[in-house]
Amino acid sequence: MDELEALQTIGRLIKEERLAQGLSQVQLAKLAGTAIKTVRTLESGTRRTQEINQRKLEHALGWRAGSMSDVLKGKSTFAPDQITPDDMRTSDEPQQGPRAVSPAGTAGPVVRAAHLSDEELLAELTYRMVHRSRA
Repeated sequence: MDELEALQTIGRLIKEERLAQGLSQVQLAKLAGTAIKTVRTLESGTRRTQEINQRKLEHALGWRAGSMSDVLKGKSTFAPDQITPDDMRTSDEPQQGPRAVSPAGTAGPVVRAAHLSDEELLAELTYRMVHRSRA
């Protein structure tokens, strides 16, 4: 599978899962703690995003960590058109709805430092420090 095909597969899977959970792109972005542009870009299947954003979206969608990278690196054993959102979860993980809802009923960011691996936390801190110094 070439990179464009992998990106299009990821986009299709994100959209299918988002719609299955009854989420808009804005709600998914808020739930994952990412920009709406990130969700739109990934769903369009035209560009990659930072790994930290992949992890945040995987978490928000109920997918196993690294599932997007597996598709992008060609580690999936399925043909691109045969991969389903269920293949992105671990086999023992049931489909779950949105991760967090505020008391007001609106989706909010769910990725906290405690939810990130050491590598993901380091990547996030590095990203924030670089962008902070540019401002």
